[in-house]
Amino acid sequence: MNFFRQLPNLSWQAREVVREIDDRPHLVARVEISGTYFPHRAPEPFVRIVQDDREVIESWFADVSDDNRALVGYFPVDVPLRGIAEFGYGDEVMGRVALAEGPQAHGVLRLERERLPEDVVVVSTEHLAERLKHKR
Repeated sequence: MNFFRQLPNLSWQAREVVREIDDRPHLVARVEISGTYFPHRAPEPFVRIVQDDREVIESWFADVSDDNRALVGYFPVDVPLRGIAEFGYGDEVMGRVALAEGPQAHGVLRLERERLPEDVVVVSTEHLAERLKHKR
């Protein structure tokens, strides 16, 4: 069973970023949660989107910022930003933040696609599912 504390000062933001993955630029959605201290821990951090108490999608990977002020989850660019963002480590949920609140309650801040490198890999839900299927 997961227990988490309600944290009143949490905020979030979502934007597209280009990350170097496997020696190629990848366009992903970066969902950053801030407003508390995020320790570096042995279990892997995660961010996931939950709607009606059902997990919709979990971050492909997640990081804690160097200053411990943010937990960042990386998602496909078509991530549905509705409901709740849960975050934690391993299988332990540490907190939640409502996605209906905040400056980007209606979606991800997008980059200008025409200005991106030609070889950028756009990570969609379909692309990520295919990639994970081939890794098994």
